[in-house]
Amino acid sequence: MMPTTHGEQASTINRDSQAYWNKRAATFTRDATSDYEHWLLDLLALEAGDEVLDMGCATGTLAVPLARAGHRVHGCDFAEAMLAILDERAAAENLPIISRLLAWEDDWEEAGLGQNSVDVAFASRSLMSGNVFSAVRKLDSAARSRAAVVVPGSLLPSRDPRILTYLGRSTRRARIVRDVTRALASLGRVPIFATTQTFRPMRFSSFDEARSDLRRLAGPEPFTVREQRLFDAYAAQHFMRETATGASGESDDQWILDYKLPVTWVFIGWRTDGSAWA
Repeated sequence: MMPTTHGEQASTINRDSQAYWNKRAATFTRDATSDYEHWLLDLLALEAGDEVLDMGCATGTLAVPLARAGHRVHGCDFAEAMLAILDERAAAENLPIISRLLAWEDDWEEAGLGQNSVDVAFASRSLMSGNVFSAVRKLDSAARSRAAVVVPGSLLPSRDPRILTYLGRSTRRARIVRDVTRALASLGRVPIFATTQTFRPMRFSSFDEARSDLRRLAGPEPFTVREQRLFDAYAAQHFMRETATGASGESDDQWILDYKLPVTWVFIGWRTDGSAWA
């Protein structure tokens, strides 16, 4: 197993968001078994021996299979609980993964991920907002060969179109594809694009946690009295309680949203020397 670097580098982290993802770590997807992960790995088309930066790696959904394939992986995330699980997985298989507590806003040079530090740098579904131009430049600078992001081409995944429509709220599409494209144009890069759609299941350890997350998916604006009444009825109707038996034989109750959240994802890849991707 490679060393970890969980220092105080990520001092600019949005602590509210960090707390959310730390809480989600225990139930977060760990294995690259979905069509999405295979789609992305095929698009990245890594060459043997490529050293890789996985920004927003979570519990290692992509970092672990990449390391198993022989790639040295820098797995970066701003949620300590995600990285703790990644470290456990890497140690169990003695994988070449270096985990780093790192946010987009941090000093990547200080973290050891400055100019030309890896062959390929990518961010899978972790660039949602903030300073998109700065984030794209950091990926571009860190990668000797190629860089890529996967960003939402529809409503942000932190919003649920069904609950928003039910409440009569706006379902405006994300603008991040446009922002990434503009950032690449300013750098003189030639991007390629590909799209896919996912349907994300929502599982929680308690009804209170499930209800709280659904509230987040309805947007940050305070509820009116009418919206609160509609929301309460919606949550009661759409969360189901399910009891699962773990490997140890113990029962574990989970609360599951009775539909999956649809998101259209856009892969944007580029070569960092300004040449075409192919």
